[in-house]
Amino acid sequence: MTAKTPRTVALLGTRKAAHLAKGALGKVHGALADVEAHLSSRIDAGAGASVTPDELLASRFAAFRPLHAAPPAAGQRPSVTVFGFFNSSGFFGGIATLLNFSATVANHLDYDLRLVHTTSFDGDPDVAGFLRNQGIDVDPSRIHFVNAAHRRAAGASLPLHPDDLLVVSAWWDAFAVDRLAHDRPYVYLIQDYEPIFYNNGDQQLWASSTYESVKFVPVLNSSILHDYFRTTPHHRVAAEALVFEPAVRVPKRESTLVERPGKKRLFFYARPETDRNLFYTGLLAIDQAFEESAELRDNWDVWLGGTHTIPPLRLKSGLELQRLGKMSFEDYQQFTLTADLAISPMLAPHPNYPTLEFSRLGTPVITTSWETKIDLDRYSEMITLVEPTVAAMSQAIIERATRETAQEGAAPKTEESWTQALAETAATVTALHRGALG
Repeated sequence: MTAKTPRTVALLGTRKAAHLAKGALGKVHGALADVEAHLSSRIDAGAGASVTPDELLASRFAAFRPLHAAPPAAGQRPSVTVFGFFNSSGFFGGIATLLNFSATVANHLDYDLRLVHTTSFDGDPDVAGFLRNQGIDVDPSRIHFVNAAHRRAAGASLPLHPDDLLVVSAWWDAFAVDRLAHDRPYVYLIQDYEPIFYNNGDQQLWASSTYESVKFVPVLNSSILHDYFRTTPHHRVAAEALVFEPAVRVPKRESTLVERPGKKRLFFYARPETDRNLFYTGLLAIDQAFEESAELRDNWDVWLGGTHTIPPLRLKSGLELQRLGKMSFEDYQQFTLTADLAISPMLAPHPNYPTLEFSRLGTPVITTSWETKIDLDRYSEMITLVEPTVAAMSQAIIERATRETAQEGAAPKTEESWTQALAETAATVTALHRGALG
């Protein structure tokens, strides 16, 4: 416990005031949470202060920062209460799917939509506008936000209506919500097999343990992921999961004016911080392909997108790679219309969204196999699935870059409307929740 010096006592008092004010003032909630967290760090940094195991884990892992159910505020309506990372810069892939799914269920239930920031807070984004662009209408007055991103070992209080439906997707949010006192089953939207994202160790075990709880309704994003769960020890998830195929919304070529580049464009989904996207293997494959193919050297450029952290790069052939950085969703969509070939490796069960998006546009795309993910024809004939090796990816790049494009224009096999893609699953979740209410 931190020693109670006069300075520490003063800091404790200031932190308490910030905590109380935070609950009373909605619009400055985030700023006061920042003040509270800053003061907490100063208190904890006292000379010679020891910490408990709970405090140590909470300082390292979001899963160990508890949430405590509190009575609802006056006039608080039932809501679909969703936990996650809701900075607008992250409205891609899994976060976008979490928002689409939760908003669709909220519409089915006639509930409000409440978003709980659990790992980062950068202001409350325009979720209503994002959902509208996804084809899902939600009244902005029925969207609410809670900032729990700065909670510490003591946790944070979360006012819950008895009829709330809780929804999680990331394993650390499932870990925390599973320990939250709430009488209703929560929904666990599982979008990949997260234990494989870690080395053998604590986080792998913790992620795996979340699938063993009996408190949630499992919902799986894609039949490909369901195929994999059937091979795991998580038998309840495999047997009881509600499964949907993700919708894939892409810009319309015929309705968007696009300036075509002089050279053909190879787009590489490049995220070195995300191991499963095989940045280095993909980069070596591109380097080898350009070294071996005169067609590529003479007629193609390479564009990298996904993060700002990639340094300037040059292939052995002399080609300077073009870096797009971390694009906005709108800029990304516009760029997809200019690509002639894409490579989006994924060493995991899910097919990954760039693969689905480029293939729906009719653009050839190369991705990688993984255990049970050995055939993606159910999504598109434009997808080339190869072994996750430099040689296999390099050869696929050369073959697709020089192949006649007779397949292009093939009818898409993916659904474009999220409302349609989620209709059956959302209806089942709604029925299960109403049944749990009695």
